[in-house]
Amino acid sequence: MTQVSCKTTINKPIADVWQIISDFGAAGQYLNGVVTCTVEGEGVGVLRTLTSTDGSTIIERLEMRDESVHRLSYALLTDTPFRNCLTTMTIHELAPNQVELEWSATFEPDGIPVSEAVEMLESALTTNCLALKQFMER
Repeated sequence: MTQVSCKTTINKPIADVWQIISDFGAAGQYLNGVVTCTVEGEGVGVLRTLTSTDGSTIIERLEMRDESVHRLSYALLTDTPFRNCLTTMTIHELAPNQVELEWSATFEPDGIPVSEAVEMLESALTTNCLALKQFMER
């Protein structure tokens, strides 16, 4: 398995950041280029469909949400160059009004070189980290 990750500091209380991250349907509020986010089901196993401005969709399934350690993981179900992709978001309190967000993914490259897959997914995670930071700090 290949792993990529990004980290960023968000200047908000952990409860505020966790409220947004733990709401699996809230991704449409902060992810760039997502025009709609629909959710089917409840709890672990819930599916979300993210629709981009170009009309493409990504389907993900919530695999784990752990309130006690502020971590959730979701699987990418859409056919992409990232097979068996499991993405995890974790936040750690650094100070009363500051957290560190780590957004990581493990996957197997499918149809493209490992280096290209790593670059693509690292870029996406970095973009998502920045988007969530900007959303939370507004």
